[in-house]
Amino acid sequence: MTILLRREVPMRTLLAVTGEQARALAAPVRLAMLELLATRPMSIDELAEELPGHGFRQAPNTLRHHLELLRKAGLVEQAVLEQTRGAVLQYYSATGRPLHGAVPHVSEEDLDVLADRLRGPVAEALAELRSTEGRRLSRVKGKMAPCPRCPEVNLEELVLLTALHRAGVDALQGRAPVATDTPRAPATAPTRR
Repeated sequence: MTILLRREVPMRTLLAVTGEQARALAAPVRLAMLELLATRPMSIDELAEELPGHGFRQAPNTLRHHLELLRKAGLVEQAVLEQTRGAVLQYYSATGRPLHGAVPHVSEEDLDVLADRLRGPVAEALAELRSTEGRRLSRVKGKMAPCPRCPEVNLEELVLLTALHRAGVDALQGRAPVATDTPRAPATAPTRR
C-alpha cells in the first residue's frame, strides 16, 4: 500500500458539550430559537410569531417539545412567570447564544497570531488556578461521570475549559469578575511580542 499523504493535524478546537446539548443543537430550528431567546425572554406564542422570519413555521405544541429539549440540555431556562387573565404565561431565555459562521481558511494565520497573544496569559492563569483551586477542581471532577465512549478521560481538562469558557463569555459580555473566597492575583496586561 502506498501512502499518498501523511501530516500532523493540529488540534484547534475542544468541544465541551454534553450528549444532550449536541442532540439539542442538531436541529436548525432549535438554533434559531436559541438566537431569539438570547435577545430577550420570549413566550411560546412570541417564538411562534418570530420564527417564520428566520425560516421556520412551528406549531406551539412543537415549540414546547423543542423548548423542553433545550431546557433539559441546560440551554434555556424559565425567565419570567406572568399572570394574565387568570392564566400563567411562561417566558424563556437562553443560557447561551450560538455563534456560528465559517471563519475563512485564509484567516488561519491571523487566528494563530491572536491565539499566540493569549497563550501565555491563559497558561499562567490555568497554572495558578490549578495551584490555588486544586480542591475545587477535584470536587467538581469527583461529581462528574466519565464518558463511557471516550478512550481517554481527562475530566480536569473539561472542567478547566468550561471555567475558561465561562470567564471568556463574561469578559466578552462586559460582566465584572465575581468576588470569591479565594484571593486573586492582580490582573496583568498581556506581554507584547
